[in-house]
Amino acid sequence: MVARYEEVARSLARRIEDATYPVGSQLPPEVELASAYAVSRATVRSALDSLERLGMVSRRRRIGTRVEAVRPTTGYARTVTTMNELVQYSTETRRSVLGQREVVADADLASLLGCEPGRPWVHLRMLRLDEVGGLDEQRPLCHTDVYLDPDVALVVGDRMARPDGLINEIVEQCTGRMTVRVDQRIRACSLSADLADVLRAEIGSPALQIVRRYVERGGDVAQVTVSVHPADRFEFTVSMERAGG
Repeated sequence: MVARYEEVARSLARRIEDATYPVGSQLPPEVELASAYAVSRATVRSALDSLERLGMVSRRRRIGTRVEAVRPTTGYARTVTTMNELVQYSTETRRSVLGQREVVADADLASLLGCEPGRPWVHLRMLRLDEVGGLDEQRPLCHTDVYLDPDVALVVGDRMARPDGLINEIVEQCTGRMTVRVDQRIRACSLSADLADVLRAEIGSPALQIVRRYVERGGDVAQVTVSVHPADRFEFTVSMERAGG
């Protein structure tokens, strides 16, 4: 279910896009928006916070909220530190599968995936798409290579074609194989020509690569994903506390 503040943010984004609130204009005061949408002022503030993070509006005390851009100028900022937050991320985006084939891991791929060379996989290529602020145009947030154990892929079948949810959720539902831990490795990279094309970004521009290994009870790994996010479309945040503090 979409949170109420997200519904308000999407509605306001649509009204900015259709020039009901043109660039340079002021949005109505929070109290008027709260009344118009039949929500609390706190909900309106959360909606405006979302639009501000996207660069579509700016907010100043005693001045109000000014429209700055018709479309988002910043990336999709999302804190993803738990498996529950991965699920939340999947509910706010859509998946588009680009292709599927069988591969055998050579030395380079095995090193990336953390498996033995010669291991067979079913390889899916997909885009994760974001309907930012309720805009009709979908834009790619990231490109993901999904590697599934062939036996798992056989059971899952064409369920991967559904646009929502996590691949891992589908695997668990179809096979009963439960993930108990996700090992994650993050590094900076630059976009290759083929990824830049599908992500609508500049060739060689900075990006973030996230490799996730889904570990089952007993240590088996039947799924690995390699996601590449353009630098301006994803933010990974980790909070650290001093032990005993």
